[in-house]
Amino acid sequence: MRTPHLLRLAAAVVLAGAGLVAAAPAQAATPEPAVPADQGTQPKVTYTATTSPEAQKAGLKLVVNEDGRWQVQQAQKPGGAGTLAYPISYCTGNFTGPRMISTWTLDFGGEQTCDNYRDWPHRIIVTLESTCSDWWCVVFQEEGSIDSGWRSQRVASAYGGLGCDNLGRRKYRNTVDVYARGVYIGGAVGTYEPVLSCSM
Repeated sequence: MRTPHLLRLAAAVVLAGAGLVAAAPAQAATPEPAVPADQGTQPKVTYTATTSPEAQKAGLKLVVNEDGRWQVQQAQKPGGAGTLAYPISYCTGNFTGPRMISTWTLDFGGEQTCDNYRDWPHRIIVTLESTCSDWWCVVFQEEGSIDSGWRSQRVASAYGGLGCDNLGRRKYRNTVDVYARGVYIGGAVGTYEPVLSCSM
């Protein structure tokens, strides 16, 4: 039985197409453009502490770790040739919050411990700052602050809270002004920046 004319024609077209594909040179697949692994996530920000001229004259410097804890340390001589003839400082501090402790209260603060009495009196002023909740929001504004007052003892603490409403979400952080040996040492910024259902 003879194959119908249309069926033979269709088979010829398919075979011709297959021949063209087989004869074409092999092409490497075009690689997809690389997408950064962290695209769409909040970029990691590294914070540094600032040291005041008064602290530099006293041979001290302020550093802040990645977890937001700060330390008052002894500075090195210019050129790094040993340390200055000054007692080592033992002041360390950490932040509390920012965090919601009730539907209407945002808690924040910090504490500094100076184990060496030569670092007394010491003091901290913790400031709460906020910005919009999106990842590109990097300009913070001050919302309020708490002052420990001068302390001639190991611990200087400053804790408190601010009332807020639940009309919007904002990103918050703590900053601190650090004092020791009766002088302003410098400022540090906490790396913890939670987005909370609180606006002021």
